[in-house]
Amino acid sequence: MWKGFQVNYAEAERWLFGRRRMGMKYGLDRMNSFMEDLGNPQQSFSTIHIVGTNGKGSTAAMLSGIAGELGISWGRTTSPHLLHYRERIAANSQWIPEESVARFVSENMHLMKKHTATFFEITTAMSAWYFAEKGVKWVAAEAGLGGRLDATRTFAGKATVFTGVQIEHSRILGNTRERIAAEKVAIAAPGTVLVTGKHTPGVEKVIEEAVRAGNLQRVSPLEVESSPLPGKHQKANGALALTAAVQMFGCTEEEVREAYAGTCNSLRWPGRLDYRAGSPSILFDVAHNPQSMEALANHVKGWKKPVPAVVGFLADKPWKKMVHILSGFAGPVFATTPVSERRLEAEELAAFMKERGMEVYPVPDIMQAMERCRAAAAGDRMIVTGSFYTVGDALDGAVSGGWVGGVPDSAGS
Repeated sequence: MWKGFQVNYAEAERWLFGRRRMGMKYGLDRMNSFMEDLGNPQQSFSTIHIVGTNGKGSTAAMLSGIAGELGISWGRTTSPHLLHYRERIAANSQWIPEESVARFVSENMHLMKKHTATFFEITTAMSAWYFAEKGVKWVAAEAGLGGRLDATRTFAGKATVFTGVQIEHSRILGNTRERIAAEKVAIAAPGTVLVTGKHTPGVEKVIEEAVRAGNLQRVSPLEVESSPLPGKHQKANGALALTAAVQMFGCTEEEVREAYAGTCNSLRWPGRLDYRAGSPSILFDVAHNPQSMEALANHVKGWKKPVPAVVGFLADKPWKKMVHILSGFAGPVFATTPVSERRLEAEELAAFMKERGMEVYPVPDIMQAMERCRAAAAGDRMIVTGSFYTVGDALDGAVSGGWVGGVPDSAGS
């Protein structure tokens, strides 16, 4: 029985996006109360938490891919989305249906208002509700921010994957890698498994302290020869996913490796070193911090340079450091303005690039920037990068316009 009024999917999505204006609220008391009022759906499945600066979504995608190959019912919650809100919640290879989003919002509007829940808290709660409804066994949950106070911590964590750490969100998480690492690994429940590789001495000290304090079982990643996703850096994420699966899914290492191989043949993760064949062919990559921009630079190392590029950043990201990396392989650059309240204006980005001797043209409208870049690429290759907003809108426009195919092409790897 639906409670209160009913909304359709478009109305539900519009209402959800309106909650973004509330920003972020830190602390778990409100989220715990919200989940309790929902009947604690998160207690119906086991969770593998995924925390770190980069690679969380990719690791979650690989981990859920392995589960699917093994015949294990799985759920996955990731953020942000690239094209559609429903991407954030998936179960057994399917996004949450529009009808389920509308039903959750209709049934639980009174609870969302009662607990003044934020956009991310609502999405996290919706994912738990949906996973419980689908009867999934395991969930790969990507933390939204940090770990200790993240809404996903309300899920019953059996293991945590820590991908690594860089300076990010320093006003909230701290201004050193050590402080940020401490916030992230604090999501691990006592007595559970922590899968992570080697880190800097300072971060290693933080991890070992967390292991001792929480009686965690630290597990190092197994070796892998390749990754289901393009990019040399994805091997490390693949190793973490493989290892977490060996530890938690109750299968032999041989069975998991076979499933991993199947994932290598089937997994697609749009917007991450996502090469689409066309004229020109386009590489879409959501690189939005210096480490991910370095990964993009390494990926195109063998390409003819400079490569024409559409670039749009968010103002609260370390975009000046990313420009320094971009200057080594991108040009001409068509600076654009992401559709976000956090946007960096195209004119400001272009002015900074010009000061550094880059060939750059400010084109605030994303599709106009794409048209200009396509002409500059002259049938060869181009890049779109800088943020989820930039890549999402550009990819949507390029596919709907028939410029590129709707599925990533391995030829650009």
